[in-house]
Amino acid sequence: MGQTARNGYPTDVAGLGRGASPGWLTDAASDAVAAAEGPSFDDAEYAARLDDVRHRMARRPVDALLVFRPSSVEYLCGYHTMETAPQPLLVTDSETYLYVPDLEVGRALATSRVGNIRFCGYADALRGLELYLDHVARVLPPGARVGVEFGHASTPPRAVEILRGLDLTVVDADHLVERARLVLSPAEIRFMEQAATLTRAGTEAAVAEAGRAGATDSSVAAAIAAALYRGADSPSVWGPVVATGERAGIPHSSWADRPLAAGTTFLEFAGTHRRYHAPVMRTLVRGPVSAEDRRLAELAQSALRAVLETAKPGVPCSEVATRAAEATGPLPEGVVFHHLYGYPVGLAHKPHWMDGVPFYLTADNHEPLRAGMAFHVPGSYRRFGRSGVGLSQTFVIGDGGTRVLTPGTADLIETA
Repeated sequence: MGQTARNGYPTDVAGLGRGASPGWLTDAASDAVAAAEGPSFDDAEYAARLDDVRHRMARRPVDALLVFRPSSVEYLCGYHTMETAPQPLLVTDSETYLYVPDLEVGRALATSRVGNIRFCGYADALRGLELYLDHVARVLPPGARVGVEFGHASTPPRAVEILRGLDLTVVDADHLVERARLVLSPAEIRFMEQAATLTRAGTEAAVAEAGRAGATDSSVAAAIAAALYRGADSPSVWGPVVATGERAGIPHSSWADRPLAAGTTFLEFAGTHRRYHAPVMRTLVRGPVSAEDRRLAELAQSALRAVLETAKPGVPCSEVATRAAEATGPLPEGVVFHHLYGYPVGLAHKPHWMDGVPFYLTADNHEPLRAGMAFHVPGSYRRFGRSGVGLSQTFVIGDGGTRVLTPGTADLIETA
């Protein structure tokens, strides 16, 4: 159909392969679709992201970057869809090409800021990547160095084989885009703040439902989900997790339509805004709190407090983890903990909000923290197979230290 201007930004749209352009893809229909939604950020935000990534490409060096991770595609050009078939973004030193099935052209027009959209028939896109990658090879010069993220499941191994067979040099991009995503812009932090307001609603809904006679882990999960979705513009990519009684002592258990047990019920969930996530762990208590569970809460609170007090720009991640470990001391016998004191959060697509470079607050990561980074502190301590407590916050690092984004205190919440 040729070039169309979306809000002043020109996009060239064309089909791949021998199939004719669909009859429904008219200029008038495309203009209407393009006006239906719009990208999450303004053009200047996306331009700054592309400039940053292109500077990183030049330093590696790579001639082009082929991005498969859906959240990183959205980060660079705004495109997002419910379809899970591979839909890569090619970034060169001057152009961007988004490759989609023809049924996704509408989502591309409605959400993206991209120079070129190339599409093929839906069945062709589901069967293989050959049409997309053959076009990549025609855009780039022979032997061009193409950066691809090897360490994520979104990159099909078959894609690497095809690229190498097309006289292109495939190199490990080493989370190039994901490293750029570590530092959030002011606009992104505002999205995180908005996500946190829905996180608060999830907590309040959980407490209210847990206080109702006959409440179950499933009814609490349903109440959280309803609160997270009501008024939201995007779903959470994981959870809500609700594990009650002894099942709270089994990591990553969740609701199973069981009555809330006496003692602790472990919760984990995230409010979202434009797919930016602000997760928390919270713990409900029915009846008296046992000494053992009170000790689990103290461990979680001590670790969280140490992280929030230590994390500052320039401080190595390993130092934060060391201070947190010192704050808890040796763990009581039988207590399960993962020794992960924080992981980056922000923009995320399925299957989890841990959707970026593995840049963790652990003893073996000696990289320094920077202002604008956001983390979730997963303070979950469990008596294995007996009970569990999770108390956490999502925070952002400012010039002077940390600022908690998620509302409410990290403490046990007693219910009727």
